[in-house]
Amino acid sequence: MLRLFKRGINTHALSTSLQTKRVADLKGIAIGCGVLTGGNKPDLVERLTSHFTSPTPASLSILSFDLGYRNLAYCHLDANKTVLDWARVDLDLPSFHPSVVAPIVRQFIKERVMQNLEVADRVLVEMQRNRSNGSHTILEGTIRVNCVEAILWTGLYESIDCINRQVNMTPVLRQNIDRAWKDEIQQVIDEDPHRLSKLKSSYAQKKLAGAYLVQHWLDTDTVVTCPDTLKEMRSLGTNGNHIQSRLYSSNKIY
Repeated sequence: MLRLFKRGINTHALSTSLQTKRVADLKGIAIGCGVLTGGNKPDLVERLTSHFTSPTPASLSILSFDLGYRNLAYCHLDANKTVLDWARVDLDLPSFHPSVVAPIVRQFIKERVMQNLEVADRVLVEMQRNRSNGSHTILEGTIRVNCVEAILWTGLYESIDCINRQVNMTPVLRQNIDRAWKDEIQQVIDEDPHRLSKLKSSYAQKKLAGAYLVQHWLDTDTVVTCPDTLKEMRSLGTNGNHIQSRLYSSNKIY
């Protein structure tokens, strides 16, 4: 398929080449490109063709969000993989009615996010699930986070309109980021399986392993760099996991 790129991308030739591949191979390409892996073969071919023929321009800096209402975190990373800003915020919501959530989220954006939006040219927001483990019921916590998610998106678009800048806004599935870093995460787990053995689910193990992975980057100043003032905010407690999750996602885009 690389031969298709030597003289520019031929959309028909690219699509034809992709159609000869197995679904598993197409999903592997999609994971490597950060493209959604769901759907059947025609869906994957169409998605990948669109990705390669309309590539996203390189970003000067990326602002990434990890959704929550007690643990809402963001990280701003530049093209040199240097952390410009990060924080974990408890919105301290007295109610989850939109009339209460909206002004608090808007204030958060005004005080903490706007200065980053004036610089970042891409925003990533972790997509939230609608249900838990395929259940027919919807948990109250899921509804609450979905409410914050919807209002955050509205506030971000509103803020971008105010500063009159072109910013690429992208929802991101956590699973796609985990797949992209799966080898590095597995290495963290294999190096010291006992420190993660108390966690019952593999999802929880991988999530904490991701935090350990980013902690290693920061401790050794490899992969990413971070000013000491921001490093002081980091820990492997609740605060650290959410902040590091955003750095983990932003760094993979670069």
